[in-house]
Amino acid sequence: MVPIQIIAIGETSVNSFYYNQLDQYGKIIYDAIKNNKENMKTGTYRIDFERQFNDLLHEENGEQILNTAFQSAWNAYTYDNMDVFYIDVEKLTLTTTTTSIGSFSTYTVELSNGENASYLDDNFNSQSIINNQLLSLEAMRSEICRQLQNYSTIDKVRQVHNWLIENVEYDVDLSTDEPYSIIGALTEGEAVCEGYARSFKYIMDGLGVPCVLISGIGTNSDGETESHAWNYVQIEGKWYAIDVTWDDPIIIGNGYLTEELQYRHFLKGSRTFFETHTEDGYITSNGMEFDFPELSEIDYY
Repeated sequence: MVPIQIIAIGETSVNSFYYNQLDQYGKIIYDAIKNNKENMKTGTYRIDFERQFNDLLHEENGEQILNTAFQSAWNAYTYDNMDVFYIDVEKLTLTTTTTSIGSFSTYTVELSNGENASYLDDNFNSQSIINNQLLSLEAMRSEICRQLQNYSTIDKVRQVHNWLIENVEYDVDLSTDEPYSIIGALTEGEAVCEGYARSFKYIMDGLGVPCVLISGIGTNSDGETESHAWNYVQIEGKWYAIDVTWDDPIIIGNGYLTEELQYRHFLKGSRTFFETHTEDGYITSNGMEFDFPELSEIDYY
């Protein structure tokens, strides 16, 4: 992830946004994961697709298409839903079984932990730990939403942006257990850009404000370009960019975070934002390319 900027002083339901871009096979897999969300907290639950992909697997390159559909479905699911931090996708196995009778073959597919003991993240290795963590996060989000319930949309967005800046620090050394998820930011108080962006969307989702997690390339103040994550938020029918991470720069020397620095990447349009940010719809190299909402050309302010 691109390092946070260091500044010396004296930086549709959107919860199905990515789902809607999947092909028919990706949607089958996404729906199965979503419908078995509670079951998958065991880490060993097997999702049996039976013969749903049989016709596809009889086609040339069918297996490759299915593998791409699985990766794309997982990418979409984790970009639409911020609270699935407890599954390690590298431990998930998509297995195809072939049954042959003479020259006739039938393919069945299942998603499971394969030869792994579990597909749960090592830090969340039981259903009770997962549920306790989710309850804690939901209580935090609910309290924020309660306090902001009578605010305007723009003020809700501003308050959450500012709250994250005040309560989260950039994890320069990756010293926390979960720097890329809402756990790092909201529970441990330290995260990298993806943790900031996921937390912002998680709270926006609770407030009912349309918000999308975005991936791409950031060019920081030192001219370095690396993978980065931020958000697009919809206000008054138009989409604007917010980079909470870069609005929470590490300050060195005798100084403080001025209002100008704190809002440098707040509700920006494409003309301004794309000077330092480049979209990349390939969340992973082995998945499909996703489209992002079209930004307003000009800033909100």
